[in-house]
Amino acid sequence: MKTIKFSIQFYGYWHVGSGLSEGTKADSLVLKDRNNLPYIPGKTIKGLFRHAAEELAALSETYLDKDMVQKAFGSFGYAESSGSKLFFSDAQLSSFHAKEILSQDLSESLYEVISSTKIDELGVAEDKSLRQMEVTIPLTLYGVITDFENRYYELLIKSAPMIKYLGLNRNRGLGRCEIKVFES
Repeated sequence: MKTIKFSIQFYGYWHVGSGLSEGTKADSLVLKDRNNLPYIPGKTIKGLFRHAAEELAALSETYLDKDMVQKAFGSFGYAESSGSKLFFSDAQLSSFHAKEILSQDLSESLYEVISSTKIDELGVAEDKSLRQMEVTIPLTLYGVITDFENRYYELLIKSAPMIKYLGLNRNRGLGRCEIKVFES
């Protein structure tokens, strides 16, 4: 069984939503841990890797085998469903950076609020369309993929570079990132 680490480096603002809002501050808040630090759930990261692997397998069976993707990430269905062979931790700040931020009470400086509005065909803002969203500043998060068979290593290495954006509004300029997988 193998364990590897991954990093997610963001190159701009990003938003992984909590589903919460905060009155007049923002309509959509980012996901934070109990220390007010940003993180990305392992389930979200696993879904991104699965999607990337499925795209690669669809492009070329010789490059990445569809059956291996299904075995690695699990299958859907009633009769022959199977569980995933890959376990992703949450992605978090490094312990060094988290301690520094918390010791200096800087967690609020990790977030900004951006505004957007709907523009009609004449270029005029529509009434009552102003939205405010909390975003996280560019930074790097880390996590691990644990206890998987060696045969899935290549699948992870090939899938990581396919993930270029993460989170909400990635088609509108948010969440540009680079994911790297490396040995522990």
